[in-house]
Amino acid sequence: NIHWVVCPGAERGMGASLAAGVAATADHHGWVIGLTDMPAIPQGVIAQVTQAMRDGALLAAPFIGAKRGHPVGFAPSYKNELLALDADRGARTLIERDAHQLLRIETTDAGVLTDVDTPSDLLSLKF
Repeated sequence: NIHWVVCPGAERGMGASLAAGVAATADHHGWVIGLTDMPAIPQGVIAQVTQAMRDGALLAAPFIGAKRGHPVGFAPSYKNELLALDADRGARTLIERDAHQLLRIETTDAGVLTDVDTPSDLLSLKF
């Protein structure tokens, strides 16, 4: 089930979009946030991050070695900070600040790191 949200301030950047999404779902018990330019994230990893949040993690994200991927799960305690995001400042500063709270979900699937920024990036995807 997808709940589409139109961000009236989207031109301000990723932070504004994240805040709009959280505002539209403010009654939820946490958020699993993925980036739309990362279409190769496996469903199984999304399910693992979601389950980590249900199990009480404050933050959760997939990792390949030392590299953090997406999506990232945020507990309800992050709601006000997520709502305060604006401009092109995403949630990375929250993740870095609270790295000691971050539950690592180990994976070998490069889809958690695969970013699509150009048409050639899209054509090179292997599903």
